Amino acid sequence: MGPGDDVVVRFAADLRLLREKAGGPTYRDLAARAGYSAAALSEAAGGRKLPGLAVTSAYVTACGGDLPAWEDRWRAVAAGLAAADGERDDTELPYLGLAAFQATDADRFFGRERLVAELTGKLAERRLVGVFGASGSGKSSVLRAGLAPSSERPVDLRTPGAHPLEADCAVAGRLLIVDQFEELYALCHDEGERTAFIDALLALASDEHGTRVVLGVRADFYGHLCRHAGLVEALTDAQVMVGPMTADELRTAIVEPAVRAGCRVEAALVTTLVADATGQPAMLPLVSHALLETWRRRQGITLTSAAYESAGGILNAIAQTAEAVYTDLEPDRQALVRQIFLRLTALGEGTEDTKRRLNRRELDDDPATTEVLGRLADARLLVLDRDGVEIAHEALIRGWPRLRDWLAEDREGHRLHRQLAEATDLWESLDRDKGSLYRGTRLGLAAEWAARAPDALSTREQEFLRAGLDAEAEETAVGRKRTRRLRRLVALLHVLLILAVVAVVYAVDAGNTATDQRNVALARKAVVDAKTLRESNPALSTQLSLAAYRLAPIQETHDGLLASMAAPFATRMTFDPGDVTVVLSGQLMVTSDSYRATQVWSIADSRRPELLSTLPASETIRGPLAFSRDGRALATATREHAVRLWDLTDPRNPVRKADVAGHREALLSTGFSPDGRLLATGSADRTVRLTDVSDLGAPKPLGGIPADELERAVFSPDGRLLAVTNTNWTAELWDVTTPAAPRRRSVLSGHKDLQLTPAWSPDGRRLITTSWDRTARLWDVADPASPRPLSTMTTPAVVWAAGFSPSGRLVVTAGDDQSVRVWDVTGAAAKELPPLSGHTNAIWWTGFTPDGKTIVSTSADRTVRLQDLGELALASSAGWNVGAFTEQGRILVTSGDDVRLWTMDDLRAPRQLAKLPGPATVTAVALSPDKRSLALAAHDGAGVAGTFLLQRWDISDPTAPKLTASTEVKPTYSLAFSPDGKTFASGHDDGPIQLWDVGDPQRFAEPRTLPVGDGTVWSLAFTPDGRTLVGSQGLSSSAVTLWDVADPKRPSLVSTLRPDAGALFKMALSPDGRTVAAGSSDRNVYLWDIADRAHAVRLAKLGGNPEGVGHLAFGPAGRELAASAFRTVRVWDLADPRNPVERAQLTGFAATVNSVAYRDDGQTLAIGSSGVQLWQTNTDRVSEEICRLATPRITREEWERYFPGLEYAPPCG
Repeated sequence: MGPGDDVVVRFAADLRLLREKAGGPTYRDLAARAGYSAAALSEAAGGRKLPGLAVTSAYVTACGGDLPAWEDRWRAVAAGLAAADGERDDTELPYLGLAAFQATDADRFFGRERLVAELTGKLAERRLVGVFGASGSGKSSVLRAGLAPSSERPVDLRTPGAHPLEADCAVAGRLLIVDQFEELYALCHDEGERTAFIDALLALASDEHGTRVVLGVRADFYGHLCRHAGLVEALTDAQVMVGPMTADELRTAIVEPAVRAGCRVEAALVTTLVADATGQPAMLPLVSHALLETWRRRQGITLTSAAYESAGGILNAIAQTAEAVYTDLEPDRQALVRQIFLRLTALGEGTEDTKRRLNRRELDDDPATTEVLGRLADARLLVLDRDGVEIAHEALIRGWPRLRDWLAEDREGHRLHRQLAEATDLWESLDRDKGSLYRGTRLGLAAEWAARAPDALSTREQEFLRAGLDAEAEETAVGRKRTRRLRRLVALLHVLLILAVVAVVYAVDAGNTATDQRNVALARKAVVDAKTLRESNPALSTQLSLAAYRLAPIQETHDGLLASMAAPFATRMTFDPGDVTVVLSGQLMVTSDSYRATQVWSIADSRRPELLSTLPASETIRGPLAFSRDGRALATATREHAVRLWDLTDPRNPVRKADVAGHREALLSTGFSPDGRLLATGSADRTVRLTDVSDLGAPKPLGGIPADELERAVFSPDGRLLAVTNTNWTAELWDVTTPAAPRRRSVLSGHKDLQLTPAWSPDGRRLITTSWDRTARLWDVADPASPRPLSTMTTPAVVWAAGFSPSGRLVVTAGDDQSVRVWDVTGAAAKELPPLSGHTNAIWWTGFTPDGKTIVSTSADRTVRLQDLGELALASSAGWNVGAFTEQGRILVTSGDDVRLWTMDDLRAPRQLAKLPGPATVTAVALSPDKRSLALAAHDGAGVAGTFLLQRWDISDPTAPKLTASTEVKPTYSLAFSPDGKTFASGHDDGPIQLWDVGDPQRFAEPRTLPVGDGTVWSLAFTPDGRTLVGSQGLSSSAVTLWDVADPKRPSLVSTLRPDAGALFKMALSPDGRTVAAGSSDRNVYLWDIADRAHAVRLAKLGGNPEGVGHLAFGPAGRELAASAFRTVRVWDLADPRNPVERAQLTGFAATVNSVAYRDDGQTLAIGSSGVQLWQTNTDRVSEEICRLATPRITREEWERYFPGLEYAPPCG
């Protein structure tokens, strides 16, 4: 706090002593006596700043103290602090707080150089440019402190206001910047004046003087601009979007102003600020305000984490400032503050609330109002000028909870008051003409509201309302006469009613048709909306899909329903407002956000988290959390830089045990050792402390580690090592087997920027470090004295966090690119797998649940996502081919760069059983009839001329496959076992089919060759009786061939089936062996009945595919057929094979579909593309699954948004 710090601390300590002498009443009890909130009274005795006189007086009175003596003491302390503050030079503030940058602040404006250059370049090409961004994104600052000072033209900067045409438009040849263009819609209510103003701007942008026009527009008013055709045309390809600052830009904006002022910013503070603000447009003014308050609390020339925390951090600094001013005022002044802020806020209509410039005459001109305005302006909460008043920044509207509560209390009343104020202005401008007074319903509503809120009206408004009531009384007699005339119309209305009934009868049929059409239109729109929401809000997306299907069961809604559950489901938990911190242990998860208390959740079913308990808000703050491995101990942060220990033996009833004190500044890291006996705490005071917490109620300090640039400290799985990452680009390994005397074993260097969070592999032999340099590095630390780099994972943005899967096979990383990236780290180089999306802002932390089935992530978008691992586990097989399911669908074989076997007992979390070593590229796979043997064909990867191998593996124990036979073959692309398992067929790229005697599993006998032409044999299958071999062949020999192999030693060709055109590719044989389906490059699927193999009959030709048909699979009952074409899979009902009916069209794949296979249940389709996806094809099962998982349920507001005009009917009840 600077000079006077000790005086304030002593003052607060004496307040606490006064409370103890009064019997130690709780702050809740004191609040009831004092008339102030418990939080305000607790803050008064906290010692972080001198409380206001009003709060101090209320506190002392409630405790029965000597009020005059305490008031004299308060004035003496306040005077001393004022004198000390006067010695500090605030004339050149490096940060502006909530105030917008102006042209004169260009030397303090950093971080937007790239955007200013883009805008300047756009103005060189176009005469009129629109600059769009969310409120708080920094649009005004870019225009005023970035563009305006850099312009070579004279600059004219203005805002529209309520009457935009009143301003002088003589700006020819200049750069005209119209900032806050949204005022044209929020404040100007004259449509004609709006249109005329826009027309004037368009004329300026096309005059002969080369005038340039720039519009600064809040993004949520974008749709309003689209109402003017000329403006739409002018802004085509002439728009610049002001998005969130990147991490690097934020760092520049934070550090450079301080450097210019001769100060430095602590590295830990930079990291914290960037973590709190990255990717959040509306955060910029809050960042500036928090920095200003931090600067005022600086230590010497250094801005520290402790000062930042004292200021309240980004989210709380503005609220803390506003609340401090408010609580320091007398009750009558507080009422004025409420009315002033309500007047200064324009309520949004489908948009966020905005600030409103207020003409000074709208407020009463009395000493009390003048005093309050001055106090608010001194705190930089309001901006005053000669004629007007306005809120310094709209961030105050979002960031001050008390103001949000005021705005939410009576929004309709606030609107009535706004209309009343505008009507009063009009009345006075017309010399109080009676014709402009309220009458009738408007007068009644206004009078009724004014009776409820008499203090809200200014003197002028009271006079306006009183004049209206007087005029209404005079007109009452006239109103009575009018009523008598209306009665004569009643008879006529009876006649009209009879005619209306007749018309209704004729309208019923037309109405039913119209209703059906409306339902179809709404359902189709809901399918599109569901697809858009699929990643960001899975629960709502799936419910929209189900509701759309039930509203209109058409093809689009059917396919949308199936697609809704194709990807792994993600549970989305929203924490509003503020970011959220997460820790996991076993089946428990603890969350802590910026405003609510710390909460304990059960994630035994990760799809339906259950809240078990909430820690008291007064006991914790948002900060580092730690969970013991057994889930019995929790560590949370306190405002006093201590760690609070909790016993969670009964997670529904957490018990506070003790505090671990000792740190002098903000906590940065907390962690338990694996056995739960040690606690490591790291702080901005540049130390890591080790504490014995084997008895949670009696922690004992042990040793410490110096950490000049600490970021995080994490125990190894065996508890013998501590990994410490630093902002000086290094990580250190410390031996803590003797906690009282830790020993540094090694330093890991290689990153090119700040290091962030480390993570250990489950076996403790590897460590991953993350950094601002956009990489995560994997290290071999089996010998902690000689760590060795293994691989580097490069991403597009800052990497904030990483974690290993319980198996150690996968690593997840997350950062500013809003994706959780997944890496297979089983090989020499980490291999990136398909990322997980869904967050809409930077991701601070990610990790696996202890069972490995779920990936958890927490983001600046204020959500926690629990993502089923699902097919992600299958993604490590690079070829994305589904080989086959074993009996009952319990084992899945995938092939690509390798062959892997997976257990599918839990479809949510396939688990790898084995990976077959060997050749680089697998081209074909087949399972023996008894599912105990696996045959594969593969290329050894040695260029085009490399060797093809045919191998046989014993997979009777799927966890330990054994190679039993191998031989070199020609390039091979199809394989099949005969039903008795004694014969094996292989298809090659130069035409022949070879039959192998595999009665001896230890070797391949010399094969017999079937000459089938010069095309590649893409598919092979034996009929169930083993007498016929069916194959498909491409190129000039394009055909399906049927071979009699009853005697494998003397095979003979029985018949040849050809498509109408194009080349055949893959083929499938129905389970009963009676039907062949083949896909052709002519975009058709051909069906043949081969019950009489010598006289096959074509059954049908299925057209309409987007590309040539690639892969096919029959369902286990033979009544369904799945066929892929490019990135689409179509499913056909073959109940009548001569007239197949399309049941579904599955789309949305990121790459070409390489394979399809049915599970034995006939309800699950495995599809290989850029990953392996498992699709349910039964709508009833999909519907049941949606209603089991989708929480929270769709609300009435959401229903009205997506199904307007329909009665609320949530699909899951």
